[in-house]
Amino acid sequence: MHEIDRRHIAALLTGHVGLIETPEGVQPLRMPAGDAHLHDQFSQFAAGMSSGVRLRMITDSIHLRLSVAQRQSYVTRPEECPSVYDLWIDGKPHRRLSPVGGAYFGMSLAIEGDPAATLEIEDLPAGDKSIELWLPPTALVSIVSLEIDAGAHWKPWPDLQPSVVFHGSSITHGVGLDTATEAWPAIFAHDLQASLLNLGWAGSCLISGLASRMVRDQAASLIALELGINVHADGLLKERTFLSSVHSFIAIVREGHPTTPIAIVSPIFCEAAEDTALGNGLSLSRMRSLLAEAVETRRGAGDGRIQLISGLDLLGPADAADLPDGLHTGRHGRGVLGISIARSSGKPSPCWASRHRYRCS
Repeated sequence: MHEIDRRHIAALLTGHVGLIETPEGVQPLRMPAGDAHLHDQFSQFAAGMSSGVRLRMITDSIHLRLSVAQRQSYVTRPEECPSVYDLWIDGKPHRRLSPVGGAYFGMSLAIEGDPAATLEIEDLPAGDKSIELWLPPTALVSIVSLEIDAGAHWKPWPDLQPSVVFHGSSITHGVGLDTATEAWPAIFAHDLQASLLNLGWAGSCLISGLASRMVRDQAASLIALELGINVHADGLLKERTFLSSVHSFIAIVREGHPTTPIAIVSPIFCEAAEDTALGNGLSLSRMRSLLAEAVETRRGAGDGRIQLISGLDLLGPADAADLPDGLHTGRHGRGVLGISIARSSGKPSPCWASRHRYRCS
């Protein structure tokens, strides 16, 4: 086996915003590395997880060995969130694999076990092939080394498709799914033949200025912002501050994207929160009304490239069975959400097309 010099690893990665060199290896981040210290610890963990991050290369090697330092998250038991890498070859799903080794952390964020892990990929097709290896959506991953067959050649495989940028909650992040390709942003991007940048931060979409600056600074043909559910808990934003925060977020994004189509996605159905406000905050039904108001205000002021997609049009009361815990979508629900929004937005264009509802086959 031949080890690719670690200095070249950065050129093989996409789907991230920042990269940091740690004593363990190269870690992709879904936030700017220079801003990490400005966020609370939970947000740092969420943005450090690898949802949508993938390694892309062209090689004739039939064997790959990826050594990583990995810390997989879980809610109450490690087996609830398995660590699964999704391997695509020449643009098509090929195989799902789990590494040997790795550590875990729960809601307390305390690390359990040895993070060292190895992923062996054998019996790949002969000849040149385009490889896309999706990292686990809810794991912190630092790449220690990448090895290919002795004598094999390789080169980066840049993703040159139009880019779609997402920001949102755990629903966007892909918490509870086996692989990052099951998250609705990945389904959306695949349907539109677009390059994915998933900036969903589980539990941490707080409609903040730091997050809006991050979105502003990314190349994007389309931007989708799933807003609301994370500020429902504890009533983090009240009526006046919620509307102001939404306008501020959009205004900052518009500084870098004056004509880019933006979709504001309001909360999907959650029976327990529909008409219940916590901590003198807002119910989900009220959030939807305020988000609609914000979009209409901006459209009335001349922004014809912003559109509201109601979460209830995507997953409403009739789809409660697709929400196993009452909040997060199951595997089928993610497909419904991804395809619905893809059909809602249409292909990259100056404006968003009329909304239509589609289900996965």
